[in-house]
This record gives sequence, structure tokens and C-alpha cells, in this order.
Amino acid sequence: MDGVTGILIKLGARLVIFGLVFWLVARRNPKVILSNKWATPLIAFVFAALNTGLYWALTPILNLATLGALGFAMPFVVNMVLLLVTVRIFQSKKWLVIQGITTTLWMALILTAAHGALWFGLDYLPKHL
Repeated sequence: MDGVTGILIKLGARLVIFGLVFWLVARRNPKVILSNKWATPLIAFVFAALNTGLYWALTPILNLATLGALGFAMPFVVNMVLLLVTVRIFQSKKWLVIQGITTTLWMALILTAAHGALWFGLDYLPKHL
């Protein structure tokens, strides 16, 4: 998948998967609050856009800064930062509220697992099949 079509397909898949993650986590954990349920696709879109664009840009820089020593943890760190940015964007409207550092870490871990599954399905498998 190359070009604009590939990016749109990856962004669409991330939108669906991350939307499901936000929705499921908010249903299961009372410390993750989506005050407007209709805003879930918008929140997922913002996170998916950040994940697609900034993740691609930040990972090589952070890997270089740490000389690759934290390469195994880098997806978690980057997704944690992107989650905090997403929460900050929706902070004034209180559409997405995550209460507590433990809940934030847990949410970042789930998003990183989803990100890993997306990477495997959209990036790794097509190149190796």
C-alpha cells in the first residue's frame, strides 16, 4: 500500500480500531469518561491521525536519541504521549477524561497493543506474504 490510498486505508483502519478501543475501555473502566458518546469517532480520528503522522515522525527521532536502547518500549512511550495530547485537545470540552496515572498507563498499553496489531496486519504481513 503506497501513496495517498495506502495512507487513507491505514488511517481508516486505525480510526475503526482506536474508536473501538476508546469505546470499550470507557464502557469497562469508570475512570475513562467519554462524556458525549457521539464524540468517540472524533476522538478516535484525532488519535488515529496523530498515531499515523506523529508516530511515524517521532519513533526514529526517539530511537536515535536513546541509541535504540529503548526500541522495545518506544511504541508504548510514543502512544502514551499521543494519548496525553489527545486528552489535552479535548480537555476544554471534557469529551475525554482519564482519571489517574494508572488508568492512563493502562489505556496507553491497550492502545499500544492495538497499534501493534494494526502494524502487523497493515505493514508487516503485506510485505511478507
